[in-house]
Amino acid sequence: MKCFLRLQKALTQLLFCLTLCLLGTDMSYARTNSDVVVMKNGDRFTGEIKKLDHGVLYFKASYMVDSVQLDWDQVARLASNDQFFIGLADGTRLEGKLQKAQADGETGTIQLVMANKTMQISGRDLITIRQKEENFASQLTGSVNYGLNFTSDNDAISSALNATVEYRRAKNVAIVSTSSQFTGQSNAPNTNRYTFDAAYQRDLTEKWFATGLFDLLKSDQQQLNLRTTGGGGFGRRIYRTDKTGINLIGGIVFDREKYLPQNGVNTKQLNGEAIVGVNFYTFRFKVFDLSSQTAIYPSVTDPGRVRINSVSNLEIEIVKNFSWNFHIYENFDSRPPIAAPRNDLGITTGLGWTF
Repeated sequence: MKCFLRLQKALTQLLFCLTLCLLGTDMSYARTNSDVVVMKNGDRFTGEIKKLDHGVLYFKASYMVDSVQLDWDQVARLASNDQFFIGLADGTRLEGKLQKAQADGETGTIQLVMANKTMQISGRDLITIRQKEENFASQLTGSVNYGLNFTSDNDAISSALNATVEYRRAKNVAIVSTSSQFTGQSNAPNTNRYTFDAAYQRDLTEKWFATGLFDLLKSDQQQLNLRTTGGGGFGRRIYRTDKTGINLIGGIVFDREKYLPQNGVNTKQLNGEAIVGVNFYTFRFKVFDLSSQTAIYPSVTDPGRVRINSVSNLEIEIVKNFSWNFHIYENFDSRPPIAAPRNDLGITTGLGWTF
């Protein structure tokens, strides 16, 4: 019976995962479908430019079942009369029509037609292209990853779900992510871990941006019933290309902690903390996608206490939009307010889907 209940909980996670997949289904409005892309080898496509991301141009013609992925370095020319959000390597974000593009050595130039001016952009400096749509759902991108393991000799079940949704505009980015890990086996208590993270970012200049943070964490491993964290700060882009980026952030957060009851110990606390963090990502076409975020929280109200949160994710593509995912997380607390483990470390693997 206990094994059945653990399996039922794992299947509930899977059902939630499938629901997220359905919500991420493309709901975009029809566009002109007259965009033109010409490759350096002479191949010519007419259809719809979906996006440019990590050096990959996503394109779909009317006769294609799914979008194709084109190496941006091999694109000689492109043109469109639809509106796009454009991101440059120096952090500049623009909005306009890709009126035309023409070969110019190895880099190429793109003419961006905006409301009040026209400008020339080097193809090497262009990092992202996003469709401008009226439909909110069509602006969402994200991924869902799920893994399930079962061992019969001790009725052990482990289940892990990770999901991320991103909404991006010309100068604003909102990211919401959640994770759920469940482990259970015979003659041992079940352990659960849940997270919810939300971040908002608004560009101030080409290099600087403001950010707001809100996080929830429940960890049976650390006997933490719930930690609620909220705050904000500023960030700076240190390095950025079409495939690699490094950002630094700093600010102030406040958190409310509630641990499992212990005799003679105050298990509810309100803390003020500074935050220093670094975000890193790199992408290699048709090979892997690696991202890592680490945040250090030195306490202001409890000097000497330091928390560290770290999350890393590696995706290796199997087929289009599907990948094998490796997820590593760690939460470290140098001085928990109760007698509890200082570290919560885990590694999960599973199948991932991007939309």
